[in-house]
This record gives sequence, structure tokens and C-alpha cells, in this order.
Amino acid sequence: MAISRMIISMVLILASGSVLSGSPALDSPLPVLSISERGELTMTGDDFSFVPWSSATNPGKVHVIQYFGANLGDRDVFKPFTDLLQTSVEPGTVHVTTVLNLDAALWGTTGFVISELEKNKRIHPLATMVLDKEGTGVTEWDLGKAGTGLMVMDANGIVKYFTRQSMSEEELAATLELVRSNSQS
Repeated sequence: MAISRMIISMVLILASGSVLSGSPALDSPLPVLSISERGELTMTGDDFSFVPWSSATNPGKVHVIQYFGANLGDRDVFKPFTDLLQTSVEPGTVHVTTVLNLDAALWGTTGFVISELEKNKRIHPLATMVLDKEGTGVTEWDLGKAGTGLMVMDANGIVKYFTRQSMSEEELAATLELVRSNSQS
């Protein structure tokens, strides 16, 4: 009897530790990530600047956040899904936020990363683009060794999907359907 209580206690302790780690959990609010250094890239006319950003900002619609390293190896990990969104979902029904981990960039490439971010902001002015200078999202959201993650939240900021890796064709289709169904509610 005492052993079974001890096992149950250990399971509860381990489970509570994983919740406290900040890993996005389905049907729960996304753990808040705040970035004050660098942060969100804003565009006014042809001028760019950075302002503090927080994932707690709710766009009031389905919100897709993709987080990955600011390097060539990571930049396309979620591209099949974001490309699918562009061609399959009514513009304005989904808000996409891209957070780049500048800490994962090669030394000396910060200027190139910022230039690419500015270019993408011109192409997608309504999207939110964020530079995480210290890579805090990797630990705050428990994104593992690869340091990547894609979260889909409903209009209330509740996580409906989370992955740390590239998506299979089946996952792409199912997640697109999830986005569509949450966009209509």
C-alpha cells in the first residue's frame, strides 16, 4: 500500500514539474513569453523599429505562432504549413506570428537576419515578426534540443495544437482543418 502511494506521489510530482516547465499544453493558455530586447519588428512607412513583445497579446482570432532558429537549417521547418495557410484560408481569419531565435544565428549574421525579417515584413505587413535575441522561447516553452515549435491557438488564446517538428502530410491536413473549424466558431 505504501509503495503504491509513493508511486502515485512521484507521478504527481513529475506531472506537475512538466506543467511548470512551460511546455505548451493542449486546451490550456499558452505560457507567456515576453521579449523586451529586440522584440517585435514594426514598420511605419519605410522605417523599421523594434518594440517589446509578449505572447499574451491576443489577436482575437486563430493565432499561429512559429518559433525557430534564425539560421538556414531551421527557416523552412514549418514553411509547408504556413504556405498551406496562405493558399487555403481566407485572408484576415488567422494571425501568424514568427519568432526567430537570434541566439541560434551564426556569429556575424545578425544584420542579414534583420534584413530578411524586414523583407518578409514588407511582403506580410499584417503578420507579427519577432526577434528573440537571447533565445528565451526555447526554455520558456520547453522546445527541446531543436528549439523549434509551432502552436495553434483559438481566438481565446487556448492551445489547440503544438508540435516541435516538421509536420507530415496527415498532420498538415488535420491542422489546417483545425484552423478552419476554430476560425468559424
